[in-house]
Amino acid sequence: MTGAGGARRTGGPAGAALLVGALLLVHGRLAQGADSGACAGAEPAVQSAAQALDHGWWSDAERLLQPVAASHPGCGRVALALARLQAARGERDEADRLFARATAADPGDAVAHALSAQYWLSRDQPARADYEAALALSLDPECADALAAKGRLLAGKGRVQEARQVLETAVRLDPDNAEAHYRLGILAFRGKRPDVSATSFEKVVAVRPVDALALDYLALSREALGDGEAAERAWRRALDVNAPPFFDPLLELNYGRFLRNEGRLEESQAHLDRAATLLPAHRGVRYERAKLALARRDYPAAREDGERALGTPDPEGLVLDLQLYYLLATVYGRLGETDLARKYADLARTTPIPDQAQDRLDRP
Repeated sequence: MTGAGGARRTGGPAGAALLVGALLLVHGRLAQGADSGACAGAEPAVQSAAQALDHGWWSDAERLLQPVAASHPGCGRVALALARLQAARGERDEADRLFARATAADPGDAVAHALSAQYWLSRDQPARADYEAALALSLDPECADALAAKGRLLAGKGRVQEARQVLETAVRLDPDNAEAHYRLGILAFRGKRPDVSATSFEKVVAVRPVDALALDYLALSREALGDGEAAERAWRRALDVNAPPFFDPLLELNYGRFLRNEGRLEESQAHLDRAATLLPAHRGVRYERAKLALARRDYPAAREDGERALGTPDPEGLVLDLQLYYLLATVYGRLGETDLARKYADLARTTPIPDQAQDRLDRP
């Protein structure tokens, strides 16, 4: 939905974003589950690469990993770090190959299987992810990264309470596990607990400062708590770092909507126009631009965006047809087109409100 809660995706970070922060897990633990002979001497480089990847310094990570990749070709943890780097860059074929190499190098390495599970989740292959997560947990029941993957899988199956318990266990075992905090934040946000979600997303960005997705969620959480200044700070930070692998296509939409609600119409226009460029077939973008045009008394533009929104499929249910009927009735009324105004007013009056949407209906 758009409105006070903002527009959000139904899943989480796209691509390999959820893998990058997991590199912290190797700090001080590289040898666990790894062939110490094959990896001897590689630990410092992999740890430094982990820090570089956490901050989005892809070139630095590559520079650190290239020498040990040549000197330690059989080290699974080096292959694992390279897999995450390639995944972050969107090089899927190479990432596939390297993840397979990492798990084959040491089949008993729970971390390699856990991060493979997170990778396959990022590729929308839950069956493969489920297999890898289960294997990781069979090797190490306290592997936080495997628990983070399992929590996401459970949430995807609608088993929210179980998912929350598993994710809470993950962060108890590894307080710096950004992926587990991120998933807990999403569960809290969807459960209308913005105080809890804000805390979770603060922990994510403390570990992954380049995570625009988490910063956007943090801003939405702060906005829901009535702290507009903190929300805007988070949005501005997100705009500064909004790039792959944590790129958030909804960021411009959410910030533009916020600015419109704040009465900053010129600024709002700039961000909503960028949102329309990024997401030309997104109903929420057209709806918010129509509302902005209405506020600016640009009724022809409001009509165009409103009608385009109504004709745009909305499988996620972000904007109800009913919301658009109210908006278009108002727009056509302002344009003096009484027949169309009456048509949409009648539709608004006779269209039932879905029970689950009653609390989020946002009339213009």
